[in-house]
Amino acid sequence: MKAWKVKNQENVTLDEFTLERKEGEVKVKISKALISSTDICALKDEGMHILVPCHSAVGYVSESDTSLLKFGTRVVVSPFVEVNDDGKKRVETMGVNRDGFLQDFINLPERNVYAVPEGLSIKDEDVIFAEYIATAINVLEAVDSEKGNYIVVAGASTLGLIIAQIAIYYQLVPILVDLDSSKLELAKSLGIYYMLNPTFDNLEEHVKRTTGARMCDAAIIAGEGVALRTVPYLVKDEGQIVVCGYNIREKGHIETDVVLKKQLKIVGVNNGYGEMPSAINLLANKVVKTEGLINHTIDFKDFPSIIKPCIDYPYQYNKILIDFD
Repeated sequence: MKAWKVKNQENVTLDEFTLERKEGEVKVKISKALISSTDICALKDEGMHILVPCHSAVGYVSESDTSLLKFGTRVVVSPFVEVNDDGKKRVETMGVNRDGFLQDFINLPERNVYAVPEGLSIKDEDVIFAEYIATAINVLEAVDSEKGNYIVVAGASTLGLIIAQIAIYYQLVPILVDLDSSKLELAKSLGIYYMLNPTFDNLEEHVKRTTGARMCDAAIIAGEGVALRTVPYLVKDEGQIVVCGYNIREKGHIETDVVLKKQLKIVGVNNGYGEMPSAINLLANKVVKTEGLINHTIDFKDFPSIIKPCIDYPYQYNKILIDFD
């Protein structure tokens, strides 16, 4: 087995090792993985304590004890691992707080390996986003809102774009906010209708006008495409703010006096545990579009070449696809 290990941006090695498959595990040959903003934070050594990056990957079964996952089956892998600490359950995510998928082979518990349904025209470049879709489902499950109500999605990150699409499927009305015009153009191509750019738009006034002065039931912070201090102003009294994802590169501050005045609830969602089958189903039914989310591809062997560009210009890529084949 081979894995890229990153101690810091100056110390990147391709390590070779052997790892015996345990009973109940599936050996997966990784064929594609994604570099994300979380990985870029790790490359910059911003408090991310992992060695092997990447929390999204697809591959093929290499060894298995179950007939449901036969040799050669195309699979998407889940990075979500339930951990029991002194009777308290929590979820860790591979590629975030334990080693990830930037390795050619990996042994995983059967519950972390999902077969891609045969006969469906789902490309690897689509199904690799199942983990993001699973997280988006958990985010929207945390939102206290009814059909037809407005929500703000602050940040046209990959997760933000997927949340907005699923919100439409759930018959909510998302208003996507981001400073990057190119990301808003991408959102438009994905079927998202309401979009605002703080550079040109008075957010509070536009949201008030769009919602008939009711404001939004909830705001979902899914990236750094808008100053966090503006978000509470877009939410109605006794509304909700959901902060989601694994990290936000640009650390900001929410104005707590506004939160208190409006009596807002703040919730955090950092995983898609339990929702991978639903995510695959949404992909199979074309609910979520992924065209344009990947805008650069490199070979597995060339991974070190992308580190400096990612660190120097972290916003130039949506997602970078690592091709192992």
